[in-house]
Amino acid sequence: MPERLPPLVAATKTFASTPKWAELDDQFSFAVPLDIDGITQMGLRLRGKCSRDYADQNLTFQIEYQFKGTTKPVPVIRIDWRPIKPHQNRNIGPIEWRLACFHLSHIHPFQENYDWIVCNGQPLADNIKQNLPIAVPLDADPDGVAALLALMGQAFNIDGVGAIAAPPWKAPRLL
Repeated sequence: MPERLPPLVAATKTFASTPKWAELDDQFSFAVPLDIDGITQMGLRLRGKCSRDYADQNLTFQIEYQFKGTTKPVPVIRIDWRPIKPHQNRNIGPIEWRLACFHLSHIHPFQENYDWIVCNGQPLADNIKQNLPIAVPLDADPDGVAALLALMGQAFNIDGVGAIAAPPWKAPRLL
């Protein structure tokens, strides 16, 4: 079952439908199935999410995959742009990034996290219930949503990311 994932992530993907942001509580999000060679891939999708009240920050894109026997898709690669809260790596993954704390934009790369998911000696079902534990900083922080989308499209190997509109952020609510 996990051996199906690397070719899916490596393949050039397109959207099965146009991503559209939806508001729920204090967030905007979308989830769109992904196609490879015009065929929608079962269990593979792109999710975007952000806080409604934090314009130009706290925006996440991730590819999710629903493993056989699970009830919902889990992230397999993610980009966090200008997060509000830091990400703390555990003492695993590339030595130079172990225990690092990221306050800036970063990526949870597929290969490092996949290797951990399938090779750490724990049952797969336990590993995929956890968040992606390994992050590395981006080479440069994208200066806007368009630059982030271009970077995400390249990192995730997705064509047509220009079809994703910027989130419809709102002015912060007054208390």
